[in-house]
Amino acid sequence: MSAESKKSMGWTIILMTLGVVALYAGAEWLLLLVPAAVLVWYGARPRLRRGRN
Repeated sequence: MSAESKKSMGWTIILMTLGVVALYAGAEWLLLLVPAAVLVWYGARPRLRRGRN
């Protein structure tokens, strides 16, 4: 597994964890979790676009 794949999997796991926390925490936590997920998404996007293809 390449280093790029490992980084992508790490960001995916973080986003999935934030989603699960949002499901169990309730609406109060959405004000915190949605911006955090957006920051993770935009932080991971440049790494996801790199590659040979």
